[in-house]
Amino acid sequence: MLLALLLFLAAGGLIFAYLGGDSKRKPSGTAAVAKTKKFEQSVNRHLMLTNERMELEKQRMALENAKILNNPLSATRPQKAYTNDDRLDLSSDTRAADVAKDLGRGPRQEEIISPHDVVQKEIFNEELARQQSQAYREEYARQFVENARRGGYKVKLSEDLSRVISVTPIRNPSADFQVFEGAGSIRGSQ
Repeated sequence: MLLALLLFLAAGGLIFAYLGGDSKRKPSGTAAVAKTKKFEQSVNRHLMLTNERMELEKQRMALENAKILNNPLSATRPQKAYTNDDRLDLSSDTRAADVAKDLGRGPRQEEIISPHDVVQKEIFNEELARQQSQAYREEYARQFVENARRGGYKVKLSEDLSRVISVTPIRNPSADFQVFEGAGSIRGSQ
């Protein structure tokens, strides 16, 4: 703690000595005064020239802006519209339309239908999807029951084909049955 206090007092003394010494120093002789005056004159001359250049640049910009503002816009004349002069054939090429039609890229030919027709079409599509879903479920259930019979079981499904109601083993199943058809079929005997 004492060491920190001594260091602080020493630093304060050095700062006081350094700052106090500057006030006593004065340029000595006429040579130093002449150099200072010459330096001040060159700095002042430079500042004055720079200020004059800036003022001249401002005036030049103001003149250019005044010329632009006073110049009427009607000095530019509109260009003449393009006329063909019958030198170019601007008709469409029928062969290109034929090729596009052959490729199925021709103009769309959509029929205009009423809102009633749109609703009827949606109802028809929903009914068709419902019928296809029911047919898929029935076929899946039929295949499931058939595979179970081949495996030696009698399976009974609910009316909506969503649940198995009963499973009973068949006493004499076929000796060779195939559960899955295809290259990797499973064969078994009972």
